Amino acid sequence: MSSDQAPDTQKIIAYGSGRTASKYIAFSALVLVVGLVVAFGKDNWLLGIPLAAVAAVMIVWQINGLLTARPLLLLSPAGLRINLDGYVFLDIPWREVEGIASLTLTFEVVTKRWYDFSGGTPRYSLGKDQYRDVTALQVSEAFADKTVLPLWRAVNRNSRGLRRFGIGLATFMPAQNSTASRLSNIFPTQDGKRFVILPHSVLSVSRDRLRTEIEARLRAFDKTSATS
Repeated sequence: MSSDQAPDTQKIIAYGSGRTASKYIAFSALVLVVGLVVAFGKDNWLLGIPLAAVAAVMIVWQINGLLTARPLLLLSPAGLRINLDGYVFLDIPWREVEGIASLTLTFEVVTKRWYDFSGGTPRYSLGKDQYRDVTALQVSEAFADKTVLPLWRAVNRNSRGLRRFGIGLATFMPAQNSTASRLSNIFPTQDGKRFVILPHSVLSVSRDRLRTEIEARLRAFDKTSATS
């Protein structure tokens, strides 16, 4: 990268849900259309109307979140701030970052065959998917236990109350499996090392650009951090 393209490390950069939230809104709109077709086209009111109503509520919630939610990630000279669920935020000073790696995250997804207009029963199944080469910040065991773990518990508490409707990074990140916490792929442990994940696809930024911005700040503000 040439000098005139070098990141301005004093600049505060905010990353939001952007294109990811738009995909969720588009998906909900598709569900709304299907619900209306089922209700009015096939006269199946018991299935169509509830499906359309839920989709309409989700669209309103998602649009409101897209317009009003706080950034999912902030980069500043002090460190990183990660918006976990709209109410709980993780602050990581640059000195706490022990290294950078690229990890591949595996998670389960539910696949469904859309409503069969000939009267068949919808089918569901679990499949595997991946996020490849995701930027991962290695943190110490002490930082993970002292700082990350209490916030993990706070997010899980929020998920059981009214705060479950907040918008944060966990809103868009899939869990490792159907029984795992939705934070399991944000704070993974691999080879005995503790990581904090920054998924570029969720943050609507390219992998290379995000990595460049982070590495530049590590070099500028924490001379002890190593890049792996």
